[in-house]
Amino acid sequence: MKNFVKLENSQISFGDCSNCEAHCCKGSFGSIFSQILKDEFENVYENFPILFIFGNLGFIKPVILLSNGFDSCPYLKNNLCSIYNNRPNVCKIYPLSPNIDNKIYLDISCPEISKGKNNLNLESNIFKNYQNKYIETHLEFEKLELKNFEKILSIKNMNFYKYIGDKKSKYLDFHRLSLLKLKDFIN
Repeated sequence: MKNFVKLENSQISFGDCSNCEAHCCKGSFGSIFSQILKDEFENVYENFPILFIFGNLGFIKPVILLSNGFDSCPYLKNNLCSIYNNRPNVCKIYPLSPNIDNKIYLDISCPEISKGKNNLNLESNIFKNYQNKYIETHLEFEKLELKNFEKILSIKNMNFYKYIGDKKSKYLDFHRLSLLKLKDFIN
């Protein structure tokens, strides 16, 4: 199971992903979905279903489905990513994760943390102005009504929804197109 903590030391060493059995890509280790920002929709819709979840305060959050909660990401082949150059941001920066507080978090369950001589890339554009990008994404979807969402999936007590309303936007278009990929993730 993943265990993210606020990064306190920017000099964290990292080993090599080839030493691991791709735990980060396996649903059995907690990799079910990842929240995405609106600027990611166009880059992920062809490979991953874009769905929605509702936060604790009822906020609509776009996410990509990474696995069915038990099996690996469908793009994991022999513990290697078969879409490496087109992988989503969550995969590009793992074991790091941005947060709305503009801090970077580290998954301390990653077996390659503090092994080896590689430094983790804290300078990625993914981390820059994350709070603003997160708020822009929230504002894009906040006016959608909850009644216009339909539950299409539940994995490990987490409900995922599709939009069934009549509002139009390029992000909702990418969401609709991405639903074709759902069959690749759910057996």
